[in-house]
Amino acid sequence: MGLKLNMPQIKNIIAANVKKSDMPIHKLSQLSGVPAYEIYEIMNGQILPSLDTLRKLSKALDIPVTDLIN
Repeated sequence: MGLKLNMPQIKNIIAANVKKSDMPIHKLSQLSGVPAYEIYEIMNGQILPSLDTLRKLSKALDIPVTDLIN
């Protein structure tokens, strides 16, 4: 059984954790290595992030990557 990426779930979880951590997007970008514009696009549902990007964001937000994927 393969990974299933759910855009609404991903963008909502990332947005909620950014808000919860009170971390500015530019700081998340620095910690994760993901460009700020890409984080904004993910949070706005404009793009579906790669698994590598999800790993980077989950590490920077200190959440399990499994929280982002089904």
